[in-house]
Amino acid sequence: MQKKTLLYPNIHAELARSGLTVAMLADYMGMTAQNLYGKLKGATAVTEKDMKAIQEFFKAKGGGAFTLDYLFSNGE
Repeated sequence: MQKKTLLYPNIHAELARSGLTVAMLADYMGMTAQNLYGKLKGATAVTEKDMKAIQEFFKAKGGGAFTLDYLFSNGE
């Protein structure tokens, strides 16, 4: 069985640590959860605007002030 790798594991980890969900993040960004899942899985491009919105979401929700390098590291 092939192991599924998350494209941005730090985003998923920080959501879980903060008790937040992808659906909450998508709502904050003004998009559907399905659209955001596509971006986080690499099916569609994550724009600079998306990146900054995700970073701001964590600041606004008390999840922490994270750098874009940290949030969008793919673990390599």
